[in-house]
Amino acid sequence: MCIRSLYIHQRRSKCPISGYWWSAITLGLLTLLLIPSAGCVSAAANMLYAIRGNDIPAEYKGLTEKRVAVVCTTNGAVASDAANTLIASFICSQLQDNLPKAKVIPQAEVERWIEIESWSGNDPLAVGRGVKAEQLIFVKVNDLKLRDGATLFRGQCNVEVSVYDLQADGKLVFNKQLGNHSFPQHGGVPITDTTEANFRSTYLQHVARRAAVLFHPVDATWEYALDATSVNL
Repeated sequence: MCIRSLYIHQRRSKCPISGYWWSAITLGLLTLLLIPSAGCVSAAANMLYAIRGNDIPAEYKGLTEKRVAVVCTTNGAVASDAANTLIASFICSQLQDNLPKAKVIPQAEVERWIEIESWSGNDPLAVGRGVKAEQLIFVKVNDLKLRDGATLFRGQCNVEVSVYDLQADGKLVFNKQLGNHSFPQHGGVPITDTTEANFRSTYLQHVARRAAVLFHPVDATWEYALDATSVNL
């Protein structure tokens, strides 16, 4: 009996099927109809994804329509260090792609100010004020390591991300301790499979993205496939 016939039969009969049970029966029949067809199941899943979405919202939403600078230090090194440049540049790129209403200051402008003023790394607010930022993202990367023993590359570090509001006299408005960040999360990449420079670049980009997603919506599954990327190094 098709669903429409069952519905007509129920309406004409005096069988007291409640609305709840009618909904349950209908859902069950639809499920049975869809099970043989993988295409239907896939279409249904895609429709559900489109309706509900699968994004984690930003943890800090205060960058919209603000002039934003990004400063990074790694193991205490000043922002002009190559590792800091890569991390900060990648964060800027992520923010430009995902927060079009934020006014991200080009990293070259930040680095130029740091070089001219010989910034020591002690006062990140000085950088923000120097480049006329309204919000300053300060990323501290500590205990950075790229090897696990003599034969494996495996990135590890501790990351702290802070945001200062320069329009409120440098008030700390957001702080997040990301804890230990490891890549790959399991195992490592044999040193015979890639160069240290290539692995370093890949790992630092992962670190940067982990910081950047605090400020824009991101797919909830984005971290699950990270280990798979190590195969392509």
